[in-house]
Amino acid sequence: MFPVATVNLLWFGNQPQFNSTPNSTATQSEAGKLAGYDAFGPSEIKAVAISGKDYNVGSWGNAECGFSASYNLLPASKMTYVSPHTGTRATTQITGFFEVDYRLTLPDGSTVNECGVLIQMGNGDMFFRPSVDTLKDWTCIDGLRGVTILKAKPLPANIYPSSRISFAPEIFELPIVPCFAAGTMIRTAEGERPVEGIAVGDLVWTRDNGLQPVRWAGRRTLRPVELDAQPNLRPIRIKAGALGAGQPARDLVVSPQHRVLVRSSIAVRMFGASEVLVAAKQLLSLPGIEIDAEARDVTYLHLMFDHHEVLVSNGAETESLYPGPMALAALGEAAAAEIHALFPELRDENAAFAPARTLVPGRLARKLAERHGKNGVALAG
Repeated sequence: MFPVATVNLLWFGNQPQFNSTPNSTATQSEAGKLAGYDAFGPSEIKAVAISGKDYNVGSWGNAECGFSASYNLLPASKMTYVSPHTGTRATTQITGFFEVDYRLTLPDGSTVNECGVLIQMGNGDMFFRPSVDTLKDWTCIDGLRGVTILKAKPLPANIYPSSRISFAPEIFELPIVPCFAAGTMIRTAEGERPVEGIAVGDLVWTRDNGLQPVRWAGRRTLRPVELDAQPNLRPIRIKAGALGAGQPARDLVVSPQHRVLVRSSIAVRMFGASEVLVAAKQLLSLPGIEIDAEARDVTYLHLMFDHHEVLVSNGAETESLYPGPMALAALGEAAAAEIHALFPELRDENAAFAPARTLVPGRLARKLAERHGKNGVALAG
């Protein structure tokens, strides 16, 4: 009698079968169709405990245990778990098994590429985890925001889908993407105008490319109940002069992920660039930059151009919308579809916009802020 083993895998969706012949391995053409599949946030990625018979699949004295796929010589495992797709208990077989290159989006918004495996069940549920050979490369990944398949290839029938490898990091919500709060004054061809009054086609002043037409504009209003339930979505208030003399000219309110331009000798020493872009929430250790805890509700607005741009907002230099994969996912399907219609090249995961400046990730951004505070150096000198 074979024992029953349980492992934790990450579910990221339910799809029609990628392996058209589940009693044998998939073809490379079928594996290729996985490229581009992605999932973001805890509504699309879930840790699931999967149980099945723990076969000894070792050979020549190299004992190894694992679950059996339906195309293996041993009797196929019947995997049992609660499917996030239906919310009910499922008992089904493994029908697809692939080696996959993943792009993992980490909690601070940065990304890493790692090799792992994908398992598809007979009911369409898909799961991923590290591969045996790359397990050590995943040991520091204890949190995720998203996962994207870059490429895949089928694994042969004599390799078993699971060898007691569990993978269940904390899954983080998608943040509100970089955007301005209603009332922010943006420099345009007609002088300063409130961001909520700017429409597609209007000319906005940009630091690098002069006057540029708005290609896409969007908005999202968060009510008090939403802000109370998710305080991480509360706006950041940058008080007048907090970035440097006259910057901003008046209090600037932005989403936590909205990046502001930092220009200093410290940036040069740390990143080899005189100007970098840093998320507002990473600057909270500095005086005059704080969470707007008094906000009862907030309307966030996005402006997107042909390029990632540096704009002037309330007299401070900040970014336009940068349409990376996580930002597009956070905007929602309807907004992402509109942007893809305007910029079809963004459907290709490898064809993102070039950033206007170096984008500084979380830990380094906080270190940058710490050095500015310790040395009394203005962020926008």
